[in-house]
Amino acid sequence: MIGAGEFLGRHVTQALAGNVPIIELNADADDETLEDAMTSVDVVHLAAETHSPARRLRYGRQPALLVKRVLAAAQKTGVRRIVHVSTADVYGPDQFVRVTEKTRLRPIHTYEKLKLQEERWLFETSGSVEVVVVRPARVFGQFEDWLLPSLVRPLSTGRVWMPGGGRALQTFIAAEDVGRACLAAADRGRPNDSYLVGGFDSTWREFVESAARHLAIECSILSLPYDVVFINAMFREAVRPMGAIAMPNIYAVDAVGRPRYYDDSRSRRQLTWSPSVGSFDQAMPRLADWLAELAAKPTPPPALRATSPPGGEDST
Repeated sequence: MIGAGEFLGRHVTQALAGNVPIIELNADADDETLEDAMTSVDVVHLAAETHSPARRLRYGRQPALLVKRVLAAAQKTGVRRIVHVSTADVYGPDQFVRVTEKTRLRPIHTYEKLKLQEERWLFETSGSVEVVVVRPARVFGQFEDWLLPSLVRPLSTGRVWMPGGGRALQTFIAAEDVGRACLAAADRGRPNDSYLVGGFDSTWREFVESAARHLAIECSILSLPYDVVFINAMFREAVRPMGAIAMPNIYAVDAVGRPRYYDDSRSRRQLTWSPSVGSFDQAMPRLADWLAELAAKPTPPPALRATSPPGGEDST
């Protein structure tokens, strides 16, 4: 398991550990450690954060160095299969119907393009190593350090501003269910194939409302025009140096404010798996303590002030 110390890698590791023997490695493991760990290993799961969606990213012609190092070590040690955790965002934000594996790939943001590049490079250069790609929908869970903190911390102020009021329909999947999908992909995924995996359809507004209920916080969700938020994020990101954190960036605005919903029926049939978490309310008991810590932290002053349109404010 590569990336065991990170948000998603930690959850995938926990899901795998209850079913198969597992060796955990952090993403910064050196080449010798990678090769030693992969000796006599059948399947390698790569769930490390090769690119941070919170940062200003530059598109390059080569995939992340970690991806190249993992494949080289797998080829050298005779690993049978790599299960690579990518993202459903490789289909891009301009999809206004439910996406399937047959939908045209139209990534727009740099992060989306980089993740698709990783997939294609692995498929093209894997040689004798089988590659199966898992494309999870919007992942949420404890210790997510990109999007959830920016949505939960404002709860303590009693007001959360969201593009479009956070009403865009999306498909969500709990981080632990990504691990269950990875386990299924390791056993039953077709070589050189990719699988969409999801959990349930909802909105970010419903997530914030559920969090507020479980934390017993009175909070109003206010709506900002999507175009205004997007332009503000575009200018903010433009003045950040390459590699610096730029939140909310335009990718984050799209991740909250535009519909992204998926049909993962093919993966459920072929991998014979199903998610265990079917709603935010079901997940909240496990998230509540961590969310309470986030909500207790001070929120930076907002960079954008706008007036909600008539009827744009609701109380949870």
